[in-house]
Amino acid sequence: MMPADPHRKDVQLVPAMAEAGWRGVSGFNPAHRRWAGRRAWTATDPLPPALLIGAVFLLDVVLVAGVGTAISALPDSAGRPALALVALATLICLVVAGALGAYGHAALFGSRRASAQLVAGLATAIGSLELAAQAFGSPDALPVGPALLWFAVGSPLLLVGRTAASFGLRATADRTRQRAVLVGDGPQAARFVAAMEARQDRSLRLLGLVDDQPAEAVDAERGGSGLPRVGSMQTLCAMIRRGEVDQVIFTLPWASDERLLRLQTTLGDYPVDLRLAPDLAAYHGGSESGLEVGKLRLLRLADRPMRGWAGAAKALEDYVLALGAVAVAAVPMALIALAVRLDTPGPVLFRQRRTGFNNKDFFVFKFRTMFHEQADHEVRRQVQEGDPRVTRVGAILRRTSLDELPQIFNVLRGEMSFIGPRPHAPGTRAGGKLFEDVTDRYASRHRVKPGLTGLAQVRGYRGMTDTEEKLLLRVESDLEYIEKWSLWLDVVILVRTLLAVARMRNAH
Repeated sequence: MMPADPHRKDVQLVPAMAEAGWRGVSGFNPAHRRWAGRRAWTATDPLPPALLIGAVFLLDVVLVAGVGTAISALPDSAGRPALALVALATLICLVVAGALGAYGHAALFGSRRASAQLVAGLATAIGSLELAAQAFGSPDALPVGPALLWFAVGSPLLLVGRTAASFGLRATADRTRQRAVLVGDGPQAARFVAAMEARQDRSLRLLGLVDDQPAEAVDAERGGSGLPRVGSMQTLCAMIRRGEVDQVIFTLPWASDERLLRLQTTLGDYPVDLRLAPDLAAYHGGSESGLEVGKLRLLRLADRPMRGWAGAAKALEDYVLALGAVAVAAVPMALIALAVRLDTPGPVLFRQRRTGFNNKDFFVFKFRTMFHEQADHEVRRQVQEGDPRVTRVGAILRRTSLDELPQIFNVLRGEMSFIGPRPHAPGTRAGGKLFEDVTDRYASRHRVKPGLTGLAQVRGYRGMTDTEEKLLLRVESDLEYIEKWSLWLDVVILVRTLLAVARMRNAH
């Protein structure tokens, strides 16, 4: 039996911490102390895995390149590696190590395999360049002596550096481990927890478990995992919306394919990683593809969009574009503000509630385009061409999309992206139906931050969304953008948006 639709605004959500029985909240179960008592759970968000990987990666760059640079500075009549060769060797080393898995999130917390992969990367880099130098008749480019010295000094330094990094990550576990919730409390959950304990995995922090089964079925298959229950599937969805969960791990029998598909569909609209734990003998490891947790592999079902390096690149893009836009548009925005104030009485800016990332509401900033006394904060009626509520200056601003310029500050506040699905106001309707009732995939738009412009807008799907067909076209474009996102796609959308604004096409 599935819970009520978690996307509906009228659903009363039970506080997850109270349901789970954490200390300090009524209903704490002492039997859960084995997990919850180790370290009091807090709502502190962990650092992004991309940031941790980047820091460790930078440390390895410094170590490999530092040793090579020091050797190149040694006086040696037999020759020494040039700085360009040092840079190439460093690149080869880290690329090989990364391809072998040395920079996986779990590998950062202390893995002998990751250390061996780093040494293998250094050996491959130095060895391949040495062979190339000999083959092309330039032995002085990288003499054997300096090459061996580089490997002899660099290898232990890499091992020491990785050990120090793993100790640092473990010491700050609350900020470095990914927060995970298990779905399913059968024998699979118990085996998974036991496997994590046996392998002393430190890359995940298990908050607890939920089960979608009826109470009688749960009692029949309880496997004694020792994890506290955080409540129902409805509670799990609430935790994800509050940003308290990074991964959901399905610990279900693989034969329960219909149940797994139903759960995956329910959680597929949320910005969370979905993983499937191995079953039965698969806990002993193997060559199957997946994500390694110690020697345990989690099968990847779905990833959060724009995660890892892609998320870091997207965030950097947003701030660079927003700061550039502020520098370019500061004077025009001041003039527009003056025009709005002189045209009709009322405030210059208009704040309107919109639904954003992870279904959370926020307020967008816009230049006021309507008469102040007729402002429609709840979007009870969408603006039409020739709408008498729109002022003279407002009509020009809406036609050129200049009324959206203040949303640059929403980007700087972290509430929006420069490019992404346009945010809609809660309660907006198409063909008499709420947007979320028109298509089941509507909430999937909220897996990423909304944008100032998007793929749907440059395709011409703008203006009133008064029919279901118009909304479906927008949603299809938004989901296509999320699935196919790249920096190049953002460049194309940005250029097409600027061209559309220059031609003064109808704004959305």
